[in-house]
Amino acid sequence: MKLKLDHIGFVTETREKIEKILKDLGVECITKEIPDPRQKVSASFANIGERDSIYLEILTPTDSTSPISNFLKKKGPGLHHLCFEVDDIEKAVEEFKHKGFQIVCEPTECEAYDINLGRSPVRTTKIAFLFIPNLLLIELIEKG
Repeated sequence: MKLKLDHIGFVTETREKIEKILKDLGVECITKEIPDPRQKVSASFANIGERDSIYLEILTPTDSTSPISNFLKKKGPGLHHLCFEVDDIEKAVEEFKHKGFQIVCEPTECEAYDINLGRSPVRTTKIAFLFIPNLLLIELIEKG
């Protein structure tokens, strides 16, 4: 299975603080916030790699039941996950299950990713979340 880093997820209560830091670092291209009702977050992206290669995803909760609301209460703003692009998300999830990863969110459609990055895919992008116990949350993405 071939993995390619797509983005780094960063959570915060409001995006203004991280947006200012990014602009101070010279990162100007930040997309508008797009809500994702399935994940209960709003997301925007900043291109931090070479031309459309790696993004910083800025996530804010849309309400107190958002999965990242609990994360923010426990740990505060910061690194939330690494996202890797895969060719076949269902196959990748099965492989990671066999390796002992915990599945947090089975593959699901994520229209917000396509909308936010101005993509018009043939099919909707899919995402899944896996947890490496006591270490890190991993997101997989199969672009549409």
